Amino acid sequence: MTARPCGASRPRKITCVGFDWRAEVSLKETLLLLRGKTLDHWAYSDELASDVVVYDESNALAQALVRRAANSQQQVLFSSAGDEEQGLSLRPPFGASRLVRCLDHASQQLSGISSAAEEPRESLCQRLDNALRTPQLRAVVLHAQGQTGFLTQNSQTLYWPQALGINEIAALLASPVEVQKVVAGEEAVLQRIESEALFPMPAEGLLWALGITRSRGTLLQRLDAGRSYRLRRWPDFGVVGRRALDLRCASLLTQRDLTPTQLAMLSGMPLSVIGGFLNAGALCGLMEDVSPATTSASPPPASSPDLGTPRFGGMLQRIRQAFALN
Repeated sequence: MTARPCGASRPRKITCVGFDWRAEVSLKETLLLLRGKTLDHWAYSDELASDVVVYDESNALAQALVRRAANSQQQVLFSSAGDEEQGLSLRPPFGASRLVRCLDHASQQLSGISSAAEEPRESLCQRLDNALRTPQLRAVVLHAQGQTGFLTQNSQTLYWPQALGINEIAALLASPVEVQKVVAGEEAVLQRIESEALFPMPAEGLLWALGITRSRGTLLQRLDAGRSYRLRRWPDFGVVGRRALDLRCASLLTQRDLTPTQLAMLSGMPLSVIGGFLNAGALCGLMEDVSPATTSASPPPASSPDLGTPRFGGMLQRIRQAFALN
């Protein structure tokens, strides 16, 4: 392949969702080989709002993210089972020729996109968190996909008209969700809903997926980037699904107290990416506020273990193999 001119002044971002950690490694390594061989510069990112998202069609959480982005003209999506005739599907291990074809196709689509910013508004995650913290709350009612259910006051139990597995949760979060508060004196509203929402289940699966997929890259207002937090326990990854990022952050936050900024530095992720994980933990009641902020949050000492370095690779690989989705 010969060198080609690059049209973008900054690298465009590409990420993969729903694959295990080996896909991330494959994509990063292939991108290094393609410098100067694509229309634009490309760099791997863990941000879900990347210019290009490569996703595993069989992964439910990936499906939720993709459905949310389907109507947004600001991302190009490539499925692991996409258009084979035009060579526009991507799956690990990522081949250089196919990746060049897909990235150049994405560049042509993205070149005509308006840069007009969307009007800022609160994320679904923030709206739900606000509702759950309402004084004299009795329940939070959710309306989605023509169905109505509710979360109990302590947000531990979800009542819905049908049992919700990870696929149903993904479909639910891919649609508009309306949040309604029921406070003291409005119990009649809740009684009408109770007659339809007959299936009780732990709320953690929905709350975690909602925090990960519907946070808009920002921390909840009640979380402070200068305060230290710790996970009370590991999330139930068997229910909520797994990402390499979530495993890495959970491991760090169960071992020590960290501010969001310190967690971002130790994990090597931008705070906008860390925000979804922290929000999910906070919604599920897993995040413990340990201590007030210090006057200056300093980076971890140089001797702190870097979980991404090769000498710790064996331990990290065993963790990932134990929990990663295949």
